[in-house]
Amino acid sequence: MVAVARMDDGTPITLRRHGNPAGTRLVISNGNGLAVDLYYPYWSLLADRFDLVVHDLRSHGQNPVASLRTHNIPTLIRDSWEVSAAIEEHFGEKPTVGVYHSLATLALIHAPIDYRFDALVLFDPPFCPPGGTAADLHDRWKPAARRARRRRAHFERREQFIEALDRSRLFSLIPPPTRALFAETTLRPAANGGYELCCPPAHEAQILDFAFGWAMQAPDVLERLDCPAKAIGSDPTVLHSYMPSLDLRDLVKLDYDFIPDVTHFLQLEVPETCAALTIEFLEKRGLA
Repeated sequence: MVAVARMDDGTPITLRRHGNPAGTRLVISNGNGLAVDLYYPYWSLLADRFDLVVHDLRSHGQNPVASLRTHNIPTLIRDSWEVSAAIEEHFGEKPTVGVYHSLATLALIHAPIDYRFDALVLFDPPFCPPGGTAADLHDRWKPAARRARRRRAHFERREQFIEALDRSRLFSLIPPPTRALFAETTLRPAANGGYELCCPPAHEAQILDFAFGWAMQAPDVLERLDCPAKAIGSDPTVLHSYMPSLDLRDLVKLDYDFIPDVTHFLQLEVPETCAALTIEFLEKRGLA
C-alpha cells in the first residue's frame, strides 16, 4: 500500500506499507545520503511480525529533490511531525515504534511527537554525550561535509558506483549483494543519460554543516522524552571516517547497546543482529 504525505511547503514524501497489518507498526527511515530501501536486508527480517511503514527523508530515495535553500534540520523536524500525522491519517492509529538511523534520529527526537510513539529504536544516533563539546563535533563533522561536497554525483553505469564502493574501506564490511542494492536504491536515471545520486551531494553536505549543533542539544531533549528508547550503536572503538560513533552509556534515558566490530552502517553490515536486538527490545516492552 502506498500513500503520499504532503509537507507544509508542498514537498511530497512517499509512504509505503509492508509486512503484517496485525502487528505493531514500525515506522522506518534512513540516514543522510542513503535510502530506506537500502535497509531492506534489515527491515525485511521484521516483516513477518510487524506492520512496516517505510519512507525516505525529503530529497532522498524515491522522493523528488526539494529546494536546497530549505534543506536543513529544522525542515526535517517539521517533516517528522507531518509524516507522523500523515501515517495516522492514511493507515489509522495503533501502537507505533519509530525506527531511525543516523542523522534522521536528530529530526525525530527534536520534533515534539514522542506522544505518537510507544517506543523508539535509534541506530547509531549522533547524539553528543554529556561532557562532549561543540568543537569536538565540529571537528568531526566538517570534514564529512567537505567529503560529501566532493562526492561524485553522476555515473554512466550503476556498475561504476558499485566499483567505487568496492574500492572504499568505508564500505568494506557491507556484503557485495548489499553494495549492489546501494547502487539500485541511491541512484536514479539522469535527464542527460546515465545515473545520478538521488540525494545530491550539496544536500547531504548542507545537513552535515550544521547538524552538530542539534547533536549537542540531544541530551537535554532526551531528558524530556516520554517513551522508552533504545540506541543501538556501532563499535565506538572502530575508526570511522563518515560519522562519529559515540559511546552513549551516560545518557540514562537510552537503553544503549553497541555491536562490536561494525561501523556506522551496521544495519547493512549485520542486519540479522540488528533485527534481533530490535525484536528483543520490543518484546520486553510488550510491543512484539
